Amino acid sequence: MKSRYAALITLLAACGGDTDGPAAPPPGEDNPLPADFEEVFRIGGIAAEGWDAFTEIEDMDFDARGRLYIRDETGSSTRIVVVDGTGELSAEFGRMGGGPGELRQVGHMVARPDGGVVLVDGGHRAYLLFGADGSFERAVRFADSDAPRTVNIERVRHAREGTALFLTRGASARFGQGEASVSSGDRTVYRIALDVGDEGVPVPFAEGWEPRPEQQITIEADDPSDMFGMIGDAYVYFSPNLVFDAVPGGGVAYSDSSAYDVKIQTAGDPSRVVGRPLYPEPVTEQLEERARARALENFESSFEEQVTPSGLGDNVPDAVREQMAAMMEGMMEGIRTMVENGSFLPDVPIVRDLRTTWEGAIWVERWGSDPLAQIDLASAGPDEESAAGEQPADGWIDVLAPRGDYVGTFSLEETPMPGAFGPGGLVAFVETDEFGVPTIIVKRLPVVVRET
Repeated sequence: MKSRYAALITLLAACGGDTDGPAAPPPGEDNPLPADFEEVFRIGGIAAEGWDAFTEIEDMDFDARGRLYIRDETGSSTRIVVVDGTGELSAEFGRMGGGPGELRQVGHMVARPDGGVVLVDGGHRAYLLFGADGSFERAVRFADSDAPRTVNIERVRHAREGTALFLTRGASARFGQGEASVSSGDRTVYRIALDVGDEGVPVPFAEGWEPRPEQQITIEADDPSDMFGMIGDAYVYFSPNLVFDAVPGGGVAYSDSSAYDVKIQTAGDPSRVVGRPLYPEPVTEQLEERARARALENFESSFEEQVTPSGLGDNVPDAVREQMAAMMEGMMEGIRTMVENGSFLPDVPIVRDLRTTWEGAIWVERWGSDPLAQIDLASAGPDEESAAGEQPADGWIDVLAPRGDYVGTFSLEETPMPGAFGPGGLVAFVETDEFGVPTIIVKRLPVVVRET
């Protein structure tokens, strides 16, 4: 039952909206950058028949030697593909099962700077460490293995140096066995050392601004519609994304508010703030009305696609269809009440996503001019997409030098945010054709946008 509500929980975690005008300054205030990156190699595509025949690419990441690691999902199986700097196969691994070195339920993959990967496996409740050749090294248990399953790891990055992870947790919901549980997540960037013992203990590293109190509620419930009544004032429109990436020196750069403020936090030092003089638009009563209407439209559309009786197939008994229809109506009634009673933050967020180069430059993706883009399920949060980079074409990417100086701006019409950044200016993108078949394209950035 949990998977049926994944798209709905996306909205609960990151519901937002835009204003009647773009959050960008007048075009003359941006310094346009050309997106004519040098192509290094490409793999995959409709003609691929061997190891490079990819199905659904969920993660990509580089190590310090420029090897690209790819997590490809095929149905209920996971495989990791490693290619060298010329696009040739270096290793391929991933066997499903419950034993040491086998995979059960991989949610994230990040590369280790010195080579190899860390797989976040919710089935094993552990971080699984593999070498660059695919050899299994060890497992580091989740420290919160007895915590409710509603705790949801949202974004994971490996430190640029050493053996540590940074991660954030998002909202989640679960219904089953007569019990409904909802967690609104928190706004903390945690650090987890992987070289200390057999258990990965999340230690708060950076505390993001919290626009709403963290909530975790579990109640007895007869049907899934009860969970929407539990959410109450946790449903907030225009909540800014908490986005981050690792920076050299063992820290992170992150954005946590509606403002254009990028905070840089390193171990033992006070955080510093960089950005541009761009300011969020205020939320008006007219926008509130439009936001509620769009949110309800998105919820109804999600139900239509995912859990309607018509999607059950032709062989489902009428009694089951009727039961599903009644359950759906109860859920929609709870959603209508939740959408109508949701509260609003006063400003519209500017920042949608944030990534960093290996040299420490910061790429800040800004929302575009679509008035309600931040409410759409497909763009509710940056990590709801796969590594394919399927992002809206309306928007901008600002490049900030490591010290925070503004370098220039790309238009999303010319380039999406890269799916992975590597050493020496390497970046990886994924393009999908009309059949959904992915092609991975590795390019190299000019020096001016990676280490200015």
